[in-house]
Amino acid sequence: MLVIARTGLPFNAYVLTQTLQGASPRPDLVPGQPLWLENPQAPGGKSLNPAAFAIQTTARQGTEGRNDIPGFGLTQVDLSLGRKFSIHEGLNLQLRADAFNLLNHPNFVNPQGIVGFGPTFLQSQGMLDSAVGGAGVSSPLFQEGGPRSLQLSLKLLF
Repeated sequence: MLVIARTGLPFNAYVLTQTLQGASPRPDLVPGQPLWLENPQAPGGKSLNPAAFAIQTTARQGTEGRNDIPGFGLTQVDLSLGRKFSIHEGLNLQLRADAFNLLNHPNFVNPQGIVGFGPTFLQSQGMLDSAVGGAGVSSPLFQEGGPRSLQLSLKLLF
């Protein structure tokens, strides 16, 4: 059994409508406003608070720090069970079952964090495994965070 648990990877919001030396600047933080709001309709149950960010009027770096927003965490349990059967001297059969994300715990990607473009850019847009591989291709063998996946294997050892 393998248990994977980590806190969220940090990220920051940015303003897409302005550029600062070829990059999009971070917005100003509004003091006293929480960064996250509980939102039962959003993936992961929370979304970024649009009132926590202010778009500056001049092209400058905002007061928000770099990677200061804690992202979604990851929790996953993987389990492997196997049995080896002796068929004949020097000939064995191995049966194995692997389960990835056995408890089917949802793991979400961080929001894009684009301020000023509506609420969809302030909430998660999908599951963690879809962020890698492109075109919706996911394989729990190579990345974490996807839906439950089972794998059966049979191996003849001689």
